[in-house]
Amino acid sequence: MLVGKNRSVRGRIGAIVFASIGVTLAGVLFAAAGNAVGLWTWPPQPSGPLGVACGVIGGLIVFFEMLILPRKWYRGKRLGRTRLWMQAHVWAGLICLPVILVHAGFGFGGPLTTVTLVLFLLVTFSGIWGLVMQQWLPQKMLEEIPGESIAAQLDRLGGSLADEAVRSVTALITVRPEEEAAEPVVSGSLAAELVAFRDAHLVPYLQEGARSKSPLAMPAEAEQRFARLREAVPPAARPTLDRLQELAELRRRWDKQGQLHFWLHNWLLLHLPLSVAMSALMVLHAVRAMKFW
Repeated sequence: MLVGKNRSVRGRIGAIVFASIGVTLAGVLFAAAGNAVGLWTWPPQPSGPLGVACGVIGGLIVFFEMLILPRKWYRGKRLGRTRLWMQAHVWAGLICLPVILVHAGFGFGGPLTTVTLVLFLLVTFSGIWGLVMQQWLPQKMLEEIPGESIAAQLDRLGGSLADEAVRSVTALITVRPEEEAAEPVVSGSLAAELVAFRDAHLVPYLQEGARSKSPLAMPAEAEQRFARLREAVPPAARPTLDRLQELAELRRRWDKQGQLHFWLHNWLLLHLPLSVAMSALMVLHAVRAMKFW
């Protein structure tokens, strides 16, 4: 954890919010104090001494922030501890927010500066959002998903559950060759109903999870269907029904894990491309500003 692993989840999230607001207010108060003693006007002018200084500092911070990309590409090299890099990335990003706001004079300019500032704000807020998700969701998964597995392998593991379900039902409705004189545990129309339930609802759900649109994705509906089957089958088949219900419940936990895993990482789909676009526009903005400065 980047904000103190000994704190509670609520405490870590509170620290992130407090730090974000506190650092921003500190930058604004600094600019206001300078105006009070006559060092610069209010609001700060982007082309004034303070605005230019903040623009240079902000640009250097953004350049440092983007170094985390090659750091990830060469993570096998000894380029410093990942934890220290991430702490520096987070705190530098928070400090950069008031620096850029002061540079912009707390307002928007022309089309280029407006787009650049909007992208910068989106990058900053998406980064804060991602940091909050990293404090909350891992703890939630640990508490609510005891059967947690590797997210990328859930469908493959679901296929193994489906194979077990097929074998279990087949064992109920057939007899082994060496037991020809015996009768299957489940036969007749009830066997056909059990096979239909397996093929139409259980196996697709175990293989694909919520994507299968199976009613077993809903706990109440799954409980009703298994209870109805459990009452209909002979007592000898009920342990197998209990096991099939356990498989469905395990897949349901994996579905929840997949949802939480998505929210844990999807902010990067916004944060990373916007960071690259914002950095490119910032360089263009700096080049154009130097021509008229």
